[in-house]
Amino acid sequence: MKRIDDKIHEIEKKDKKNRLLYIGVILLIGAFMGYVLHSENQKSKLDFTIAAQEGTILEGINKQEKTKEELKATNDSLQKSLLPAEYWEYTKNENSVEGYISYITNEWGIDRTAYLSRAIENLKSDKAIGFQGWLFVGHKKADKTYKSEDIVEVIRPVDGRKNFKDSEIKVGDIVQLTKKRNRKTYRSETSKTKKSQGWRNKTKGFVTAIWKDPKTTEFKIEIKYY
Repeated sequence: MKRIDDKIHEIEKKDKKNRLLYIGVILLIGAFMGYVLHSENQKSKLDFTIAAQEGTILEGINKQEKTKEELKATNDSLQKSLLPAEYWEYTKNENSVEGYISYITNEWGIDRTAYLSRAIENLKSDKAIGFQGWLFVGHKKADKTYKSEDIVEVIRPVDGRKNFKDSEIKVGDIVQLTKKRNRKTYRSETSKTKKSQGWRNKTKGFVTAIWKDPKTTEFKIEIKYY
């Protein structure tokens, strides 16, 4: 009988131990679930804060873009309101490379016929305020074929060329930087010394000289810009 009692006592002891272990596991799981829920809650709050900040930043950027567009529209409107002679006088008095390029390439509908050749001559002059430098733009092979490297595109040719965007660049062409990053220009066609003022993204330049490296196929241009 005693042996049976001892066996029952041993079973009860193991059962109690298992129950305590079970309860411990349940508590541990509960604590872990609580931690997960707390972390999710904190993450949700953080995501909400980030989203709110992104919304504020985006709103600020949109406002800046709207203001920029409004100022540009106002400036364009003022420019359009000028008579041909007034528009030329404004450009001539400013006497900047950027101003002359804008005058030559604008699509505002102002009649520039009487002053267009003078704008080009003034742009060629050393007196026009701006910068000047060389940069690589493509390749010209021995068979005279030209391949653009999509660094610049021609937006106004010196002659009656059609489909001139990627055509071989000539002196007098007006080109525009296509890359998103600013471009460094150099002091001469062979120089490795960079000019202090680079060429800004999407701005235009006036081609004053071209050069094909006799040792390679590299094709470079010299431009005047802003």
